[in-house]
Amino acid sequence: MKLFEFIAALSVTQIVCGAPLEEEWGVPTYAKLEVIEPKFFKDLGSKRARISYGPYLVPSSEDPETHGMLSFRDMNILLPCHDCLITSFTADLQYEGGKTANANTGMWLHHNGLMNLNRTDMACEHWPERMAVNGNERSVFDYTLKGTRKAGYYLREGDQVFLVTEAMNMREEARTVYMVMEWEYLPGTPAEFDIVFPIWLDVKGNCLNETNGVQKEAGVFTAKAATGWTSKYSGDLILAVPHTHDGNTLQEVYMDGKLVCSSVPAYGETAEFVSHVESDGHGHDHGESEHIYHISSITQCANVSKVVPGSHFTISSFYDYEKHVPMKDHHGELEPIMGIQFLYLARPQAEAIEHILSMKPGDLQAFTSQVGGNGGD
Repeated sequence: MKLFEFIAALSVTQIVCGAPLEEEWGVPTYAKLEVIEPKFFKDLGSKRARISYGPYLVPSSEDPETHGMLSFRDMNILLPCHDCLITSFTADLQYEGGKTANANTGMWLHHNGLMNLNRTDMACEHWPERMAVNGNERSVFDYTLKGTRKAGYYLREGDQVFLVTEAMNMREEARTVYMVMEWEYLPGTPAEFDIVFPIWLDVKGNCLNETNGVQKEAGVFTAKAATGWTSKYSGDLILAVPHTHDGNTLQEVYMDGKLVCSSVPAYGETAEFVSHVESDGHGHDHGESEHIYHISSITQCANVSKVVPGSHFTISSFYDYEKHVPMKDHHGELEPIMGIQFLYLARPQAEAIEHILSMKPGDLQAFTSQVGGNGGD
């Protein structure tokens, strides 16, 4: 029985998954799976699963080693399916019982990242494939563009996906959270569906090797990578999903020097994204004022452009610390900024699957050596 058939027969299941690369790179994780109603392509048999990964015990902000910031790394997470197309997914940080953990309760989803260890990265070709990265803005990754585009990410039999969850606790007491992801998918590879490939475009260089992170003490500035990414393939750039830090005002992607995507962050759209800082600046205060408004969403770009071999992409990320309070660490020091745009290139199914089946596993050790054991940016 295929995994997607097994899931369809269940309401809720709980299994143990996660195997560490080495002791400090993995934690045993329980994954609780719940089958829920799909949103799109129901006529094609689409399915949707909510999977809770955890529990993760996030230390106190007073912990002398972590100051409340800790990464949890699961080397082989429970996936909703194999031999299937992932058409969309979301990520949310929650407490026991399903309440969202966010800035207003002193808990941050600092980063959430996915890597397919059985494939190689398009932008940094010796690394495992970086599928997606998210932050406290909790973006939706929808390759179907709300059911208007037949496209998805292909998970083949045996694919092993590495999940990094970086949580930040601003309170004195240690607290338990869960990474809750909703996956929508189609069994197999339905006809007429293209296959998407993720491309990591970064102001720090696509192998994170141009700088250790741009830091500015004040003012207005722009971060740019010295290099970009050049495509070897034809296809449709159907989706561009950004990730930045507080202080960002705009992020732009250029193809062959022409602007093709502008992403603008919004701050504090709901109360969940507003933190309340004590007068003594306790914990990760991210600023000095009583109410700090944090990035709550960032605009994405859809149906961006046709891509051909030789198409060259670059990125610029704009920051204004006078307009928006930047992120600070436990000691009140500015955190390195980020400027990432995940590009999703849709390619015809037959050639895409042939390419995927020819891929070898990426060099995880090269990745961990480059990022210094910190799980990425």
